Amino acid sequence: MNDTKPSATVLIISNDRQFRSNLNENLLLQGFTPLVAATQAEALALLEKKTVDIVFLDIESMPALEMDIVNYIRLRHHAEIVVLTTIHEIEEATNALKNGAAFYLVKPLKLTDLKAVLDKLTERVERARELADLEQRFLVDLMAGSPAMEKVLRFARKIAPTASTVLIGGESGTGKEFFARIIHRLSLRPEGRFVAMNCGAIPETLFESELFGHKKGSFTGADRDKPGLVEEAHLGTLFLDEVGELSPGAQVKLLRFLQEREFRRVGETVPRSVDARIIAASNRDLATLVEQKKFRDDLFYRLNVFYLYLPPLRDRKETLPNLIRLFVHRNNELFGKHVATISKNAESILATYDYPGNVRELQNIIEHAVVLAEGTEITERDLPEFMFRNRLLLSAPPALKALGVPDQVPTLAEIEKNHIAAVLSLADFNYTETSKKLGISRSTLWRKIKEYRIETR
Repeated sequence: MNDTKPSATVLIISNDRQFRSNLNENLLLQGFTPLVAATQAEALALLEKKTVDIVFLDIESMPALEMDIVNYIRLRHHAEIVVLTTIHEIEEATNALKNGAAFYLVKPLKLTDLKAVLDKLTERVERARELADLEQRFLVDLMAGSPAMEKVLRFARKIAPTASTVLIGGESGTGKEFFARIIHRLSLRPEGRFVAMNCGAIPETLFESELFGHKKGSFTGADRDKPGLVEEAHLGTLFLDEVGELSPGAQVKLLRFLQEREFRRVGETVPRSVDARIIAASNRDLATLVEQKKFRDDLFYRLNVFYLYLPPLRDRKETLPNLIRLFVHRNNELFGKHVATISKNAESILATYDYPGNVRELQNIIEHAVVLAEGTEITERDLPEFMFRNRLLLSAPPALKALGVPDQVPTLAEIEKNHIAAVLSLADFNYTETSKKLGISRSTLWRKIKEYRIETR
């Protein structure tokens, strides 16, 4: 089996023909795959076609206005950048470092300096590749066993490298922001910022200022210039959560931005432009809102280029074990705990609960259980009380068979009697704890025990 790691691809951008040739030859001798470009236009065309790991950018005689190419390459193509400069252009090289370059080297190059920089950057490239592989395996493991979620992940991988707008639907708590972040991480702009905006939490009067920013003095309280969220997401991703909650006026402003990709800060007259990918999400059916004239159809079509639906947790319970392990691990780290196992009774309760709050509710339940766990195992006593309330008044789970419930359909009185007896046993006949888990008062519990002649200690 061949375990040889792929060589790093290095792009040389320089209008000095002899310098390009010498550096190209040196890189070949060191085992790299070099590419050359005489101009920035050539370089950008190559970057669109090839995956480049390291860029050597010769800024000698480069116009200062074009120095933004450093930031663009770093964020759009996530390559490591080395600026090549002369002693007279140290200030420009320093600015390049501020824009995202990793190192600068002064020409003429010393071979020892060149090799040292290449060694460091190659190590960074390898670490980045390993991290990407780990993330991929983590996602696959997390969705394993659920055909619905594996389908969602495959779709997310296909659309991630595009710049197209994505609309994510699903009930509250299904993980819409989590999947938006997955799409961002798998995109061509993973090092750009992921900026989230909850459309339902911002008053209409502040929407334009939050999204597009404002100029100092444009309204009462605007004591300084403030960039909006779209500017913060430049060369990254802007996530618009609960977009179905936008007012009609806010919908018009968002639509105009999506159409023109330009905006004006509040109080300004000069338009600005950004390159930000838009991912929107809603727990409401936007198509239905369009039919009800509560959401603009033209905005819906702008957002709904790709639609990704996340099924509720009750429809993908195959992912429960992996999600539980993930949340147990996170909370062990957070609270300094050492939970390693879950009791059979607790497993049964977790497996049969319907999770109306979806993944977010499961996350809270596991946090509750890990915090209360006294040893290395989560037991049913560590789970929240609401998971027990009226649990058996609707259906008797298999666990009751061990308590003597007959195979034929029991009466409600039999179910209630056996349920109370079971919870009493689980609570070690602690009446206060039992009444809390059942959601009834101690006096009601005593009355039920007497009425059903339930054996107690």
